[in-house]
Amino acid sequence: MSKQTFMQGTLILVVSGLINKVLGFIYRISLTRLIGDEGIGLFQMAFPILTLVITLATLGLNVAISKHVSEAEALHDESRIRSILLVSMGIVLITSFVLVTFMVVSAPLIARYALTDQRAIYALMGIAPTIPIVAAAHIFRGYFQGRQNMFPSSAASVIEQVVRIFTVLFFASLLMPYGVEFAAAGGMIGMVVGEFAGLCLMLYHFKKDPSRPLFRHPPAFVRNLPLAQTVRGLFRISMPVTASRLVGHVTYAFEPILVAQSLALAGIATGVATSLYGQLAGMVIPLVYFPSFLTHALSVSLVPAISEAAAVNNDRAVYWRLKQSFRLSLIVGAPAAAVMTVMAEPLCVLIYGNAEAGRLMQLMAPFTLLWYLQGPFAAVLQGLDRAKDAMRNSIIGSVVKSGLIFILGSQPALGIDGVVIAMNTGIVIVTLLHMVSITRLVSFTFDIREIAKVLLAMLITGWICYFSMAVWFEGNSIWWTVPLTLLISGGVYCGCVLFLRLLVQDDVIHIPVVGKYLALLLPKRY
Repeated sequence: MSKQTFMQGTLILVVSGLINKVLGFIYRISLTRLIGDEGIGLFQMAFPILTLVITLATLGLNVAISKHVSEAEALHDESRIRSILLVSMGIVLITSFVLVTFMVVSAPLIARYALTDQRAIYALMGIAPTIPIVAAAHIFRGYFQGRQNMFPSSAASVIEQVVRIFTVLFFASLLMPYGVEFAAAGGMIGMVVGEFAGLCLMLYHFKKDPSRPLFRHPPAFVRNLPLAQTVRGLFRISMPVTASRLVGHVTYAFEPILVAQSLALAGIATGVATSLYGQLAGMVIPLVYFPSFLTHALSVSLVPAISEAAAVNNDRAVYWRLKQSFRLSLIVGAPAAAVMTVMAEPLCVLIYGNAEAGRLMQLMAPFTLLWYLQGPFAAVLQGLDRAKDAMRNSIIGSVVKSGLIFILGSQPALGIDGVVIAMNTGIVIVTLLHMVSITRLVSFTFDIREIAKVLLAMLITGWICYFSMAVWFEGNSIWWTVPLTLLISGGVYCGCVLFLRLLVQDDVIHIPVVGKYLALLLPKRY
């Protein structure tokens, strides 16, 4: 499959993202049942360290490569693409060697002193072989995304997840007789095999790619392009991306400590505080952020699309992609925010068997509409070579959120509600800062009429949800009333989207089977 249009690429990423979400959910449940609470605890102790090490090994190069490859392709500069790939390979070779050595040497110390459980050493050691595989895969993901061919990386991620399910469960069950610490390590080994399968598929697609750069002659940067220029160009994007991710990882790591300390100051017992944080972090947040795979797909497609248009000074294309991504993000986020606000308690009871989490979800769900906009906005800034702005905005939001978690969470009158308010404030700040940064770069105005239409559809959907649960299905089992309400509300929202003409033909024409028929109901341009 060759280069796709923006919407074709986005649809491919949406489908693969949904498949990966479902498969990931299955594998997590299966692994937990297999190795138990203690085993999954050891596995989860090592997992945040894995994500941190991968962030350091890849240095955000997939985003930088995607941007620079799309620019070079727009200018028909194949020698530059060759240089980008070779320099990137050299960078990840160095970072992988350093981090593999670090993990092998420091795993015993991390297990004993940081994680306070010596048994975690085996899971930590299992991280080491993952590093070079994931780092190499990031290069090819960035290359294909820069070529605006989303199929290889999407197919690889699905294959990786499928192989991971079988290998993680196989190695975990194989090593379970030797103890839960070895079973947790077996889970890590299974992840290595899954990552390797995904990398092999991408290498296959790279070999079959008719437009791939050839390396028979001396690299272009040896002849006429300074090495420092290529490195600086990549790092100008990758370093802010890496910094943003590191801030996210650090905040994620320290958030439980902040919450625990603030709730303790509020006079909440340790066991109760742990339970409340478990409801928020383990139940509410995964559920309200679940639809984000849709806007993540938009974000991945946006970086090369914006970069390509900016490289040839096509301001009209930049404006249209920005407008389209904003509109689609609103359309995706609005029903999710409405449904999860109105049906918070029934959803939490149905999925988790916990009604208390519903109240926290009701506080957080309305603000997720803004959160769904963050990824596409950050992608636009990265595509316009302003990754530093996205990084700065994220850091400001994280600092404010962390400070407010401690201040508000320690108030006896607020408690865990104060933590949710702090998180919502962080979402609002980052989204607004991204919007301000974009409007300073692009002559773009947010269409109030467009926003009003989406909000109207959102309110109608929310009212239908409430009316269905409170009037039509009151007193009936949630096992069938919740799915039926979701189905009715989804149908009403789709009808509102069509009636209010929130979509255009280009948004749906590439949907398999039904796209060409839906396009007949829609205007050509918004």
